[in-house]
Amino acid sequence: MSNNDWPLEADTTVFSPPAPRRRRILPIILVLLVACLLFWPARNFYVQWSAAQKGAAAFQAKDYAEAFRQWKILADAGNIDARNNIGLMYWTGQGVAQNDALAVGLWRKTAEAGNVNGAAGLAQAYYDGRGVAQDYVLAFNWARKAADKGYAGSQYLLGVLYSQGQGLPRSDEQAVYWWRKAADQGNAEAAFVLGRAYYLGQGVQKDDQLAVMWTRRAVDKGEPNAQALLGTLYSLGHGVGRDDRQAFEWWMKAAVSGQPDAQYAVGGAYAQGKGVGKDDTQAAAWFVKAAGQGYVQAQSALAYAYAMGKGVTRSDAEATSLWFKAANQGDAYAQASLGVAYSKGTGLTQSDENAVSWWLKAAKQGDVSAELYLAAAYANGKGIAKDDKSAEFWLLEAAKVGNVDAELNLGKLYYSGIGNKPNYPEAAKWFSKAVGHGNAEAKTFLEIMKQKGQFDSKTL
Repeated sequence: MSNNDWPLEADTTVFSPPAPRRRRILPIILVLLVACLLFWPARNFYVQWSAAQKGAAAFQAKDYAEAFRQWKILADAGNIDARNNIGLMYWTGQGVAQNDALAVGLWRKTAEAGNVNGAAGLAQAYYDGRGVAQDYVLAFNWARKAADKGYAGSQYLLGVLYSQGQGLPRSDEQAVYWWRKAADQGNAEAAFVLGRAYYLGQGVQKDDQLAVMWTRRAVDKGEPNAQALLGTLYSLGHGVGRDDRQAFEWWMKAAVSGQPDAQYAVGGAYAQGKGVGKDDTQAAAWFVKAAGQGYVQAQSALAYAYAMGKGVTRSDAEATSLWFKAANQGDAYAQASLGVAYSKGTGLTQSDENAVSWWLKAAKQGDVSAELYLAAAYANGKGIAKDDKSAEFWLLEAAKVGNVDAELNLGKLYYSGIGNKPNYPEAAKWFSKAVGHGNAEAKTFLEIMKQKGQFDSKTL
């Protein structure tokens, strides 16, 4: 018998873990599992809470990169507010490279989940056409969702859409309705446009007192457009006592902020010496600022400064260049001025035909000087075929606003005769109107008509 065949000794033991120890380990494992289940969410909450606090503090300190990093932790964890914040940082390029598409993507996720801030951001994106194709209908749809939940920025945007008729029928009344809702919540832009609506009588009955009230509410929040408007109200004495000094001060506040209307107004105040000492150099400097922002009237005013050498070195080339910019954008004064430049050959090649072309553009917009120049061109056949009836038409247009030169020239036209047929009663009527406006030459013509028996006071 081999050793392997021997039976086990009776007292031989086989190893196995003692039962009591096994029973002690199991409860410990269960306790650890329960602890994880209980405390892991608490830890996760703390991490998110800490990120939110750190992100807000960093943003307040203008450490946008750190704010973005902290809020990104929250956004990745599904926090809706953080996603909206990250979207805004992508939109503005704060703390991260600007990326409109990523901003829109984040806002769309939160908006589709019913978040008001996401809907508001998405509405603005569709309105601006940033990160998505411009679509006023979708801008309206998303803005309405946010506006109905009381979001002031979207209420303001709805008013803008209604006022411009973008994505829906134009309605000044609906614009005012939504602007008032936003303004009542303290939205400065809405308060400004509401004040402007009362000033212009758009969507509401014109009321200068209410215009001032709403404009001041916006001004109190530092709104530059409202500061510019308040300056205009003081300049005209609408809703407040007329005060050129106050007008200038409010325009200057807005101008320093870069508001182009105000920059142009400040330039005009310096040019005319209204509310401030006359200073052509300062006038030109402010016209340059406004013109640099594409402000058409400032381009035209700066062109005049170059043409006359007021506050800048005289330059016909600079003047005509600026007049072309303004004229091509529809500015009637610039168009009339280009006509004069062509007729005299200053700063460009002389051309009576081009002069008439520009005067015609300006005259159709009601520019009186262009109407007079055009009438003279027709009367003399200069740059266009001689046509007394057309000369008469444009002189009558200028005379409608009481222009004394138009009245005098109408008298001359009727005296010499349209188609060689004098009309003395009409000539006397217009000479008399011009005399009433203090024109000495018209008075001389009337005396001549009396001496020749061509004047009959009963026909006037």
